[in-house]
Amino acid sequence: MSALDPGSVPKRDPLVFLHVGDLHLQDAAAQNARELNAILDQIATIAPQDLFDFVYLPGDLAENGYASEYRILKDALDRHPDLPVRLIPGDHDRQHGRMDDFHAFAASLGDRLPEPIVWDLEQPPSGCPETWPVRPIPHYCVSADVQGVRCLFVDMVSPGFGRKGIGLDFRLGRPQTQWLSEQLTQAAAEKKPCAVFMHAYPDDLREPDDRLDIGGLFWATRVRLVEMGHTHYNELAPDGRTLYAAARSVGQNEDGSVGYAVAAIDGPVTSWRFRALDRTAPFVLITSPADRRVATLPTTPESSGLELDAEGRITVRAVVLSDAAPDYVHCRVDTGPWLLMERDPASRCYAAALPWDGSGRSIQVEAVDGRWPGHGPDYVDTDVIEPVIAFSNSAALPAMPEKPGSDAGRILSWVRKGVRGDQLAPNRYGRKW
Repeated sequence: MSALDPGSVPKRDPLVFLHVGDLHLQDAAAQNARELNAILDQIATIAPQDLFDFVYLPGDLAENGYASEYRILKDALDRHPDLPVRLIPGDHDRQHGRMDDFHAFAASLGDRLPEPIVWDLEQPPSGCPETWPVRPIPHYCVSADVQGVRCLFVDMVSPGFGRKGIGLDFRLGRPQTQWLSEQLTQAAAEKKPCAVFMHAYPDDLREPDDRLDIGGLFWATRVRLVEMGHTHYNELAPDGRTLYAAARSVGQNEDGSVGYAVAAIDGPVTSWRFRALDRTAPFVLITSPADRRVATLPTTPESSGLELDAEGRITVRAVVLSDAAPDYVHCRVDTGPWLLMERDPASRCYAAALPWDGSGRSIQVEAVDGRWPGHGPDYVDTDVIEPVIAFSNSAALPAMPEKPGSDAGRILSWVRKGVRGDQLAPNRYGRKW
């Protein structure tokens, strides 16, 4: 893509979604229930609402999978009936070995949530000798093309047998695996980027062969983003093709301020940043160019969003989330001069054509609200990336990781994006929450 000037950037919107982490709802008066309502209230103030495509809830909505717990979430969502929502179950949603109350809750959302796909699956052994009865099981799997991105919501809980006292049992099952493979293969043939939404890493699947099969499938079909819950902490684990991203839990966490993640796929670039609830608006996410840490390999000007126009400029794009239009948005390279960015009313991005000689160590985008007093951190926000400054000297594709679909390639710390890197959570260290 070439950018002639800020006002002539081609009109195309990135996929932008908001990820509210595991809720573990149990008591309507508890802190996590109050924080859920505060998060949804803040999201509802984003103006205009079409700056994002949907809110994603990655499972573990209820602590025990009880109807009374889902009522807390239903009441919270009913307060915002126009909010687009996508959700899947987590292991706590079948904490006692059944999902009847989850099914009833999902059905109560009506048109806000697509109906599950019913597939026949073998169930755990019963009787003696052991028998494996085949039963119809609803799977909360959805394929939807949003902003030119194939979004696949994958249920890795309903096919499993896990329950309290037995432990995790993440599975897919043959029909769901075939469905997933067909969807990804078709999207790859159409050269359409893919994002997968699931509760946990593929490496958390119960069967070792499934871990390799699904992680390898994501690698082979070049899935751009896998967005997850379950970890209870913010984590980014790129493997050169796919960015595995997990957001902290609202309900059980030791990972700093509660909030929600904001993620985008903008052409060849994937971006992610955590928004803390206790920070004032605005909030900035640079959607292009790519940060070197999450850029896809091999890195080229095209894959990194660093193509030059005829005047030696790159296009910088950013989404600004706020309850009111910012006073101004500007960008710069390193500590160079600020350049004003403009937003086309038909686009959700602010953009500018920024002079680029290839040597800059950082690109910054800052948004300033009219309420900013001229000092302090309130009502001003900056996102910073480190662009790719050395492109791959070979077009050869990287080798598949030894453990595809795992956290092996995680970024140890990236505080600016909300990633502390200490992995403090029950699912890493076995705390009995």
